[in-house]
Amino acid sequence: MTDRPTIDREFAEKFLKSADTPLDYGVYFLFHEWWEKAPQKAIDAYSRELASIPEAAPFIAQRFISEPLSLERLAQCAPGTLGHAYRRFILDNKLEQNLGRNYRRFNEELTASGKLDRLPPDLSYMMVRGFQIHDFLHVLTGYEATPRGELALAAFYLAQLRFPYHAMRVAVTAAHMAFLRPGLIVEAMDAFVDGWAYGRVARNLNFERWEDELDTPLETLRARMGLNRTSLAA
Repeated sequence: MTDRPTIDREFAEKFLKSADTPLDYGVYFLFHEWWEKAPQKAIDAYSRELASIPEAAPFIAQRFISEPLSLERLAQCAPGTLGHAYRRFILDNKLEQNLGRNYRRFNEELTASGKLDRLPPDLSYMMVRGFQIHDFLHVLTGYEATPRGELALAAFYLAQLRFPYHAMRVAVTAAHMAFLRPGLIVEAMDAFVDGWAYGRVARNLNFERWEDELDTPLETLRARMGLNRTSLAA
């Protein structure tokens, strides 16, 4: 008899709850619930996936978390720069609260809660850093803060990082459309395929200090990171 990992049945109920109502019980909650009873083999495999990314180790070793940015600082950025586009994205989507969040304290609070005791330190760090740069990745990739844009960006993340949060996003959406909303299949799959293909051809965006690039022209950064949409049609 093989020692095959299985999905904990108590957690499976929470997964189904998220698949039923993904906007009410989102992947954010599901992600935090998984670790307590997650198969150790799966946790170890995710750790190996992260360690296998060439850019990961030197960046993760720094444990860099940026101090909160301000709209005043972003307002100093010239048109055409990353900072200018980032400010516009924040204002257009009413995300000012994301801008001012203290992610270092956020990480400390999550650790103290005990819910993430089995989450390996490197994965824990990348979870917090991922939240911090999420809106930067919207700006860099061009994916809007819409349902389709969020699904595409989740697939982009998964192509580059292979992180459990984004894998869960794909799994929850797939379950929701398969069993409840077949009319969503074309839109969701188009978004996933687009994001996955884009993430595979671009340089990895997850191990950069984007906060240090606020005054760099956005198109310069896109060229540097291989964010060329025309390459997808090749």
